[in-house]
Amino acid sequence: MHKRARTGLAAAAATTAVLAAGVTAAPAAQAAEDGPAPVRNRVLVVIAEFKDAQHVDTEALRQDAAKEYFDGPQSIAGYYTKVSQGAFTYVPAAEEKVVGPYTLDLPQKPCDAGAVNKAAREAAAAAGYVEKEDYDSISVLQPGEGSECGWLGLGSMPGPNTWLQVGKGKIGKTAMVHEFGHNQGFNHHKRDECPGGDLSRCTTAEGHSGRTPMGGGGTGVGFVAPELIGKGWLPGGQAVTVTKSATFTLKPLYGGAAGGVRALDIPLGDGGKDRLVVEYRTEDPTYTDDDEGNLDAEVEGVHAYLVPEGDYNNSRLLDPTPGEGKGDAEAITSLTDAANKVGVKVVKSGGGSATVSVSLGGVPAPAADESSVKPQGTDTPAPQPVKGTGGPATEHGDESDAAAAPGSSSASPAPADHTEMGGSGKKDLAATGGSSATPVIAGVGALLAAAGALCLFAMRRRGGRRRA
Repeated sequence: MHKRARTGLAAAAATTAVLAAGVTAAPAAQAAEDGPAPVRNRVLVVIAEFKDAQHVDTEALRQDAAKEYFDGPQSIAGYYTKVSQGAFTYVPAAEEKVVGPYTLDLPQKPCDAGAVNKAAREAAAAAGYVEKEDYDSISVLQPGEGSECGWLGLGSMPGPNTWLQVGKGKIGKTAMVHEFGHNQGFNHHKRDECPGGDLSRCTTAEGHSGRTPMGGGGTGVGFVAPELIGKGWLPGGQAVTVTKSATFTLKPLYGGAAGGVRALDIPLGDGGKDRLVVEYRTEDPTYTDDDEGNLDAEVEGVHAYLVPEGDYNNSRLLDPTPGEGKGDAEAITSLTDAANKVGVKVVKSGGGSATVSVSLGGVPAPAADESSVKPQGTDTPAPQPVKGTGGPATEHGDESDAAAAPGSSSASPAPADHTEMGGSGKKDLAATGGSSATPVIAGVGALLAAAGALCLFAMRRRGGRRRA
């Protein structure tokens, strides 16, 4: 039986350790000044086994999980502390960081993520862990060997539930970043091809954006500006709503000196229901991963995203170069929306900043030296609250995405553009995943909403980064 009083102490100590280990403390202080106190989500990491399936080495798994979830700046906790500028992080709900193994009163087959979640919560409750009192989220590590599940990871969107199938005592941070992104409410991130930057010619493209972990970018990239805006992770005027023609100097979305404008939120049309978000990305040497190198090392230039109906969690990259590109190939030099009389021009890009002019209503933008740093009439776009536990992330667009009832099998074919468990890797979404299992989760004492079906994006080559 755990000691509940120790949980808060462990959480606070873990957060302190994350910041002290290399994720700078300054952003956390900035977040505290500009908004609510940093959010610390307490994750109960559970090693789960079945009556007929066990992990190869639970002790090795325990050590690896503690490292990948919580220990140091390269952990999930460190990554989310970095990308949120200290506004959000994950901390262990248990003093020992990882609990179990708990043997669930279930067979491994058929694949039933809902039943696994319910049984794991019941096992945790029997050990003394009470949801909301002791933990905010639960992450279940289950054996992958011999499984019928067509996925390596699942995450409710939004919600408190993640599942990972693991083998040989190892789990992947790439999968974890993506699944926890779904918990934040982030959908899969795709792209439109807009030849020459003409928005009237945009068509839906195959594949994913590669600009965010939600679009096949892996852990080598940060989240895109629309995702950060939706969470309120660009505080202190770093994201501005453009209401009149102006020219802006953009600082890098990640890294660089504190403050400054990092993203432009541009309304399209009189109602402004759709939005256009513009950001500048470049390599950030202040955050380094041993496997992926510096954050955004392969992302350079000014990038733009369509935000349909103001839904920042469902933005799409606007790619002016048809076909798959690498590095800065998808960066924009100009965008034109003749119907809404909106124009965007990149005057200069590189060397740690970008100069971008925005014309609204057909009014030309003034030169850079005629615009103030924050032109009159701009303000910070409001965050997009995400509450409760959401339903599944649609993969097929048909009944195959429907949530399974609690206790029933939820196995179904892997979605398009994703690779099934054990399948051959693709360039954008490789052999780490693919899933359309979307169970409704039955929690302790109450029915929880459905878990989002996940595609797992690229598990990028160790030692050699490549664009997803």
